[in-house]
Amino acid sequence: MSSDAPPPLRERVLGLFEPTLLLFMAISHYIQVCIEAIKRGEILAPITQTAKLRDEAFSRFWIAFTTSRPPPTPPSNGPTQIQPSALIPPLLKTASGIVLDIGPGTGSQMPLLKSPSISAIYGAEPCTGLHKVLHAKAVAEGLGSKYHILPCGVASSELVPALDATGTGVTDSHKANGDGVFDTIVCLRVLCSVPQLEQTMRELYGLLRPGGKVLVMEHVVNPWRTAKGSIAARIAQGVYQRLGWSFFVGDCCLDRDVEGALRGAADADGGWESVAIERWMGWSALPHISGVLVKKSN
Repeated sequence: MSSDAPPPLRERVLGLFEPTLLLFMAISHYIQVCIEAIKRGEILAPITQTAKLRDEAFSRFWIAFTTSRPPPTPPSNGPTQIQPSALIPPLLKTASGIVLDIGPGTGSQMPLLKSPSISAIYGAEPCTGLHKVLHAKAVAEGLGSKYHILPCGVASSELVPALDATGTGVTDSHKANGDGVFDTIVCLRVLCSVPQLEQTMRELYGLLRPGGKVLVMEHVVNPWRTAKGSIAARIAQGVYQRLGWSFFVGDCCLDRDVEGALRGAADADGGWESVAIERWMGWSALPHISGVLVKKSN
């Protein structure tokens, strides 16, 4: 359990409204995309092409959001509150082998995945509107030959065929021996939007090699029943959901029990070899968990 103390009351109150700006940004991009479609003569597009417009609007929103944020920096030793992005650099330092990067978006974490111990990276990004930016980022970071963009989600029914389509043979050993595909699976603020999370995490666990690890930094449902949670923040999460958060913000769910799904993924195998998860910002509407889950070795 993390030992970070709650901030002063003013900051805790502001934490309840932190998602507001993001929601307004996402809504404004969606409205703009709808207006553009209508101006092109596609008057019924907001009704008949909702999925397409949502994808385009979310792509624009996410590009604008990620490019406006400073790059992740390691946590300082000072008394200020640790920001979730500061947890990412030390986490990704442990990535190695064949890596699955779930929902990489615009590739903002890519500079932290340049370790020589990483042999290949497969970025599963279903939002195709982000692929151009993601590819450019891989080239700029010198990972053009190592980074493979997969136009899919992470359900096995989508992921495995997409891996096969790369022609790298990355699934050959797994299909022959059932020994897994990935040494590291990276989950950074993405499991909130993965469909059928519990089932998908069990499938991903099956694709993880023995001794492999899942690196996670995710926002989660507020632990309001615990001493470090907040009932006000939990209520705020429910309000944002009803205001259309999931619709406008790429199917993201603020109130999802991500930690429970992660821990339960290994139940059929007798559990994980080790689970080291810390909880942060339990006072806010965007509480986070971070840590490493390691699969048992054979």
